[in-house]
Amino acid sequence: MTVLGLIAGVSICIGLVFWVIGAPLILPFALIESLLLVIAFLYHARSVCEFDEITLNERHLVVRQERQGQTKEHQFTRGLFRVSMTRGPRPLVRVTESGKHVELGEWLLPQKRLSLYKQLAEGLMAAPAGARVA
Repeated sequence: MTVLGLIAGVSICIGLVFWVIGAPLILPFALIESLLLVIAFLYHARSVCEFDEITLNERHLVVRQERQGQTKEHQFTRGLFRVSMTRGPRPLVRVTESGKHVELGEWLLPQKRLSLYKQLAEGLMAAPAGARVA
């Protein structure tokens, strides 16, 4: 936040100098630039706080996702859920059970996404009989 304030302050000071020497149109552009910088910073800060938390215990797979400040928790019964990869240019890990599903790995690199899929599939294989991996 300090760096953001420093950048905006320098830009506004430069605009003020130009206003004093007779170029008044520079200051409004400096203010607009600073405002847009703050908006971009806040947008980025908000998206950085989004996450997926995965817990696999003896009975359930619990996926907690936070998106735009809202947390959703998805619970799947171990032995009944399926793990697969979605199709498309950026395949995600999909967990499905009885019509409900959740997609994971949005921010992971492709190799890490594949690793997540394999780890969940291995966890599923260690589950009771009847579980399926797609």
